[in-house]
Parts: sequence; C-alpha cells; structure tokens
Amino acid sequence: MRQPKTIGQNLKSGQEVVKIQLADLPRRGVAKTHSDFWKVRLERRCYTHEGKLVEVNEWSIRIQHLGRRKGFALGTNNKDAAAIKARDIYLNIVAKGWDAAEAQYNPEMVVRRDDPTVGDFLAAVDAKSGLKARTFRNYASYFRRLVADIHEFGEDPAKFSYRDGQRAAWLEKVHAVKLTRITANRLNDWRVQYIKKRDVNPQARQRAVRSANSYLRCARALFSRKWIDRLNLRLPDPLPFQGVKVEKNRAPKYTSNLDPKQLFNDAKAELAETNSGVYLAFLLGLGVGLRKGEIDGLEWTHVHLDKGVIEVATTEHHGLKSAESAAGVEIDPALAKEIGRFKPKVSVGFVIESNSPARPNANLRYYRAEPTFQKLYDWLRSKGVKSDKPLHTLRKEFGSMINQHFGLYAAMTALRHADIGTTSSHYTSNRQRIALPMTELMEDPGDIH
Repeated sequence: MRQPKTIGQNLKSGQEVVKIQLADLPRRGVAKTHSDFWKVRLERRCYTHEGKLVEVNEWSIRIQHLGRRKGFALGTNNKDAAAIKARDIYLNIVAKGWDAAEAQYNPEMVVRRDDPTVGDFLAAVDAKSGLKARTFRNYASYFRRLVADIHEFGEDPAKFSYRDGQRAAWLEKVHAVKLTRITANRLNDWRVQYIKKRDVNPQARQRAVRSANSYLRCARALFSRKWIDRLNLRLPDPLPFQGVKVEKNRAPKYTSNLDPKQLFNDAKAELAETNSGVYLAFLLGLGVGLRKGEIDGLEWTHVHLDKGVIEVATTEHHGLKSAESAAGVEIDPALAKEIGRFKPKVSVGFVIESNSPARPNANLRYYRAEPTFQKLYDWLRSKGVKSDKPLHTLRKEFGSMINQHFGLYAAMTALRHADIGTTSSHYTSNRQRIALPMTELMEDPGDIH
C-alpha cells in the first residue's frame, strides 16, 4: 500500500489530497473505529515562509462528518500515537457533535489561522492573556501607534475623530495590516526616525529616547511567552520584536529643590482651614509618600492613627499598581495627630471627599478626586514645584528624606518598591555632602610647623 505524500500533496487542494489517498485504500476491512483506518490518512501540513515551502513536523488529520470538514493538528510526530488521537477525535465528533468534541480537544489542536492581521492578534491576546482591561488597552494603543507610523498613517487626524466615525475607519485600517509586515527591521527604523525628528537639543533627545523605548517595551509586552503559545494563530517566525533594541529607561535621578519644612508650614497656614481636602492630599503625598491613585482610593478604615500606620490595600473601589504596593506605611506621631484633626467620628468613606463616584473598572485612567488634585497642583506650582507631575514630586521628596535619615533600603521599604534598583535609580537623592577635603591638599607647606 502506498503511503500518503506530504509536501507534494499539500500543493494541491485538500479535496484532491483526500481523493488521492482514498484511491490507494482498500474499500473493505478497516472500520473508522480502528486506528489503522486513520493511520493511512495522516498528513503533514505545509505553509509558505519567506517564499519557501515548509513542512510541519507533527501529523495532522482531516475529518469529515455530517457535511462538515475540519483539520486537526495532532501534536505528535509518532504515527501510531497520531492515528489513535485522530480516531478518538472522530469518535467524539460522532458521539457528542462537533462543538463538544472541539471543546474537549483544546482549540490549540486546531490548525492555526495562517497570516493573521494586527486585529486578529489583538483580539486573540485580549481573549487569552488575562491582562487587566486598562493595561491591555494601553499596550494595544502603543502597538497600533507603531503599526500606523510604520505604514505612514500615524499622523492621520482621523484617529482622534471619535464622534463622526472616522476613528473607527482608522482603526479598521490599522487592524487590517498583516502581522508579517511588522518586522524587527521596520521597528528599529521607526525608533531611529522617532528620535531624529525630536533631536533638537540634548534634553529633547533624552526625552525622545525614553518615549521611544516606552512605546516599544509596552507593545512588546503583548508578545509575552506567558500566553503567546496559546494563541490560535500562526504567528510570524521570528516574532516582530525579536532583534529589536529596547533599552531600559533611565529617567533622570531625582534632585531635591524643595524646602520641605517651609512647604509644610505654608500648607498648614494656607490650606488646612480653607481647603482641608487639598491639605490632606498634600500630607499623604509628602508625609506618607502615597501615589495619586492610592490617595484617591484611601478610605478612613485604613487609617490607623493610634498605631501610627496607614494601610495601603486593594479594595472594592481601588486596585494597586503591583503586589509590592500593598503594605502598612508607618507615620510619625506628629503627622498622625495632624491627620487626626480631619478624621470623622464615624470612620467611613474616602479620606479625600468628592462628588464623583468611584469607577474601579474604568478602562481609561480616572481619579474620583481629580478637582482636589488640580487645586493642589496649582498651589504646588505657586510654591515653585515645576514638575509635570507635582504630586509625584512629593512622593519623590518623601523617598529622598527617608533615604537621608534611614538609608536606601528604608526608602525602598517606605516607597514599597519591588527592588532597591528602582529606588536608587529614580526616586532618591543623597542629601549628604560628598566632597573631597581639598583643604588638606591645598595647605601651604610653610603653614605647617
């Protein structure tokens, strides 16, 4: 009996392949319930890569039943094992129907879709990755930006036209791009051009390098090995970001230009009585080192003034940046007393009051107490804080002061960082004066008796 052909067969249509195979089979003697029936019908699928025909090493089978025909990858190059699996799939289809059988035999067994688009890929990652909705939205937005720029429609104003339907058309155009067209070479070229366009001075270039790295790093996260092998798509080989240079961002090390004592005194004098919410946000930023979202979601039930601890925890209204963010932050008795002035008798509700409701499932970045934060920004800028994120500057100043008094490890703990490298490279400045004692070198020898 002649064995089925492989690559030669796959140059023909699936129906022609089956006809050739069946012509070589005996018409009687082997039932479909026997693995030998399927053994002679096994085939190895082929696909085209860079103009060459490539044969898959593992066996596949085509099964037809009740007018429906589908191919299955059998996940093995052992012919006996593949035949048994093919028989089992067929028997399940007959006994339980197509849908139930495909559910039992994981969708990963199905031959993967060839030549997927960017839209196919994003839909598959959204279904398989388990990323938070807002995180996926951000990563997908970065990836779309790269795709659009590479194909020279990234500057199309239609991408911002939400009301007239032009953005939907723009998205459709981005999603229709084949994933195979997003190559490492094109991504590297994008990075070079992005930086060149913004290279007007050393500071601008530094910002452009950081931004380009952020775009590439976030988009690359969509291709994580945690889920990439489970996507029901035949992805390009190599993947788009293999060979792409993505440097780790090195943000400028924080240098303190504030007088925290004067800032505390001014805040107490100017905010405590007239804008208690703004004042509390200030205290939680500079005195406790909380992030904006943590201040926004902090509830009085997590403020333990008698123990000198403010608990940062996940609640039904607010999630945390990472697992390391959850901790109890110790506070000084003087600060506990100052915060206690504003604590209600019934310790419920949010510390920073707002008329806006909490939206824990919002896809876009949302802060319930944004009006309060904007007032704090205005006040901080009037005091000389020029940063784009004035509230985060308070957190950095907090870390810098902890570092000064207790050392870098204590600053890492207080800031709730995952590792000390983050604390050292971004958030803390060394306030101790480190200077070579030149007086000893510059003394006139004649002055020494």
